[in-house]
Order: sequence, then C-alpha cells, then structure tokens
Amino acid sequence: MEPFEQYHHYSQNLLLAQHEISEIIKHHLTRGEVREDFIIQYLNKSIQNCASHLKRGFIALGKEGQSGQADILLVKQYAELIDLGNRGNVIVNPEDCLMMIEVKSTLTGTYLNDLNVTAKLIKTANPNIICGMFAYKSELGKKAIMKRCGHDYDSATATYFDSKEEPSPIMYPFIDFILLLDKIDGDESEEELEMQGRNQLFLRKGLEIEARYFRGTYDPIIRDLVSLVKSLLMR
Repeated sequence: MEPFEQYHHYSQNLLLAQHEISEIIKHHLTRGEVREDFIIQYLNKSIQNCASHLKRGFIALGKEGQSGQADILLVKQYAELIDLGNRGNVIVNPEDCLMMIEVKSTLTGTYLNDLNVTAKLIKTANPNIICGMFAYKSELGKKAIMKRCGHDYDSATATYFDSKEEPSPIMYPFIDFILLLDKIDGDESEEELEMQGRNQLFLRKGLEIEARYFRGTYDPIIRDLVSLVKSLLMR
C-alpha cells in the first residue's frame, strides 16, 4: 500500500472512531459541531493552506435572506465575510462560496430530500456552488442510494450501471455529491470490524447540463473529498 493510500485509510478509520467516541456528548448540537470539526481538521491536515477557506455558517441569498446554517463551507480566498463570532460561523456572499456540506450521523431519504431543496435555493444565487452530503452511516442501503442517483443493479454481474439508452431518473438533481463512510451499527464482531467500509460510497455529479452521477475513483473514498476540495481551491 503506497503512503498516501495508507494515510487516507488511517484517516477514514480515525473519523469513524471519532464519530463513535463523540456519542458520549449528550448535547446534540455540540456533538454535531465536534464531528464537523473532525472533518475540517482532516481536510486541513491533508491540503496545504486549506484552513482559512473552511468555515461554517450561512450563504447570503439577497432578498431571500440567507440559507440555513451549513455545517461546512468552503470559501474563496479574500472572500467577503460577516464574522458572527460563534465557533467560526460566518455569512458569505454566494459568489464567494465554493462549496457547502451537510454532515449527518445517519443518512436518510428525508435528509437527502431536504438537502436537494436547500441546494436548489442556493444554486439560484450561484449555480456553481457545490452542494454535498457527508454521512457516517445510512438507513438507506447502497442499492437504494444508487437507484435514486440513476444507477441500476445487475444481479448477474453484481455491478451497478447507468444506462445511456434508458437512463433512470435522478431524484436529487441539485445535490452534487454524496459521501458515505459506512459505519456499522450494533455489536461488532472482529469480522464485522474488518468489513467496515464495505458499503463506502462516493457519488459525484458531473458539471454539464443534465449531468449524471459517477462513482468515486479512490479507495478509501474519503480521498475523493480531498480531491474535490483541492480542485475547487485551484480554480
């Protein structure tokens, strides 16, 4: 295993372990912010000079007011901000925002629907803002997520495919990526612990009109997030 692959495997396992440990925090808002901090710290350590670009807070939407609070925002260099002075919360203009990420402990269809509505509103202000979901585990199975993102399953070959001739509908046209680490619930045997990440998933939507979702290229998939953030900062 090459050094970067080994590092990101370690980091993904560490994020899963940190998620588990954070369960001792009883205050839901604080627990959520701690988990967001883990992800921000990972990105800061993985991408040089990234720290000043990662915030949390709101996107100004003109007459619409502002977006709901985003768990993680990636902003441009020299972005105009309103510093709210509360754990790094800011308000940023849409033209100065590169990406917003919702972070969920457990992915559900409701959360995806809500993010799709939020992303549509944000993209009316700036269609180039990347809107995505980061989840540690999921109520939805991989087949269900893939189906909702336009991919069918071939049981004969045990593979997912996106038919160009008869494309399946996409339920979340305004969500640009979905990242699922796949944290196993319940009493975990040694064998199950070795299988953590067996349903890890990174789906990224293309940039063109009527774009389709494609699978991530890295194992572990957390490295796909690093690649995406890096590419946005280099624009």
